[in-house]
Parts: sequence; structure tokens; C-alpha cells
Amino acid sequence: MTAARPSVHMSSLQRFLAPIRAGLGHAARIGFGLLAIYLLIRTGALKPELLGRAIARHPWLYAVSFLLYVSLLQIMACGRWYWLLRSARVPIRLRTTVRLHMMGLFFSGFLPGGTGGDLVKGYYLMKGRTKAEGAAALGTLVVDRIVGLFGLIGVAAIATLASIPVWRDSPLLGAQSTFILAIALGALVVTLGYLSPWNPLAFLSRTGAGKQKGFLSELAGALTAFRKTPGVFLGTIAISMGVHFCLIVIYTLCARALDVDLPFRLHAYVSPVLTFVNGIPISPAGLGVGEAAGMVLYKAVGATHGQAEIPALVHTLGLLMALICAPAYFFRRRRARRP
Repeated sequence: MTAARPSVHMSSLQRFLAPIRAGLGHAARIGFGLLAIYLLIRTGALKPELLGRAIARHPWLYAVSFLLYVSLLQIMACGRWYWLLRSARVPIRLRTTVRLHMMGLFFSGFLPGGTGGDLVKGYYLMKGRTKAEGAAALGTLVVDRIVGLFGLIGVAAIATLASIPVWRDSPLLGAQSTFILAIALGALVVTLGYLSPWNPLAFLSRTGAGKQKGFLSELAGALTAFRKTPGVFLGTIAISMGVHFCLIVIYTLCARALDVDLPFRLHAYVSPVLTFVNGIPISPAGLGVGEAAGMVLYKAVGATHGQAEIPALVHTLGLLMALICAPAYFFRRRRARRP
């Protein structure tokens, strides 16, 4: 009995230290994002006054960008996830899906990368469900993230092929474009393999005679369930491409508000890469990192000014969206505390 006490003590200590480590990690990433913004402003690469001037001079362009961000883009994104949930036979109401989606947007606006909101959505989505239902619900989040990424890759590949004269003679853009096309080819191979008769996750689903399925096995079954409905999988990828096309329009409008005159196809070439960079879990919603990437890429495609300000203006839309979605989380917490 006495030999087991140290392990129990260490387990309690680990549980105590886990949130502290997580909090320190978040603080470090927020600090990194703020430091990146500070350095961009200090070096003159980012001029905050241009953002206020753009909104004051072109309020309708900013308003239309905001309406697109909070309406069409979110309707497509939430509708995509709800379609996956219904196809996976997860019992859930549309209004609950919308509320969870809004909670995810709130946390994605303040947690590093774009996956922080998925963790919160997953926690509340799985709460009170059976093991099979929880695995199916979690599987929709994983597939939703995959189809979102594949949609982004598809749009980036199309824009890259449409902009060959732009990157053909640029070593930087040529390397980026080659990488995008290679990733797109890989995503196509993965999609064809996923929809093929061979089940890549079959070994996780196997259980012995009389043995109860574990959560990992249930999750593998949930992930492979969409192979039986290829129309759903491909349809949600198409919706994802619509989401990212809407983002390109938003980047174009924000550029026009900053009086940056670039063809639409160049925004289509740059903005998917910036969206991918913003999703890297380095800083909250890619704060600072997206602006630095925008400075490099927009300059490379010929923008003479506003290179860092364009993604910064788009970031303000994301921040406003996160603040709008805050009540969806705090009202739910308040209801949960009531006796």
C-alpha cells in the first residue's frame, strides 16, 4: 500500500501542474504574437493608423467585408459541420450546432492557431453522450477539419495554376507554388485512397470475439463512416472551397479599403497561404505571424503599400466576430451553474 503512494502523489501533482503549463504556453504564444506586432510597427512594416484611415475613408467596403465574414462565411462553415453531424447520425439540433460553432469561433479568436475552438466544441459536444455517440461526434470535428483543409488546398492550387506568370520567374513564389501543388496532389491521393474500397483504419476497428469496442475503435469507425457516403465528403469539401472563396473576396475588399489595387487572382493566390499561416498554433489567430507573411507575399506579387495592413484588417474582422460570439459561451456557462 505504501509503495503506491508516490505514484498517486505524482498523479495529483501532474493534474495540478497541467493547467499551469497550459496557461504558461498560451501566455507565451500571446506574448509572441504581441512581440511580432510590436516589431512590425517599430520597423514601419505595419502602420496601425492606416487601418483606422481605411475604415474611415471606406466604411462601406469594411461593412460589406464584415457582413460577409459574419453571415455567408459562417453559414457555410456551420452548415458544413451540421451536414457532417446529421450524416454521422449524431442527435443534435441546428440551434445547438450554431451555438457550439459560435463558441468555437470565440475561442479560436483568442487561443493560438485555429484548433483551440475545436477543443471547446468537442468538449461540449461529447458531454453526456454514450461512447459510440461521443466517438461519432468527435469524428465529425476531425472530418470537418480535414475537409476544411482540403478545400483550402483546392482553392490554393486553382489560384496557383491561374497565376503561373506571376510565380514562374520568382524563386520565392516558385518554391511556394511548387509546395502548394505538391500538397494538392497529396490531398488528391489521400481523398482517392479514403474513398477507395480499402479501409486504411480497419486495423483500429478490429475487436476480438466478445470484446467491447474501445473509444479508439469507435472513433476509427466514425472516421471511416463517411466512406459510405462519398457525396457528403466531397460535398463538404466543395462547401469548404466556397468558404475560402468568400475569404478571398474579403481580402480583396480590405485591400480596396486600403487603396491597394491588385487583381482578384493575386488575392486568390496570396490569401489561402495567409489563411494557412494563421492556423499555425504560434499565436492567437495568427496574430503578428499573418501580418509578417502578408508583408512578404503581397510585396512579392507587386503591392506597393498595405502589405501587412491587409491581413491586419482581416484580423480585426475575426476579432470582432470572436467578441460577438462571446455570449454563446458565457450564457451557456451561466445556465450550467443554475441549480
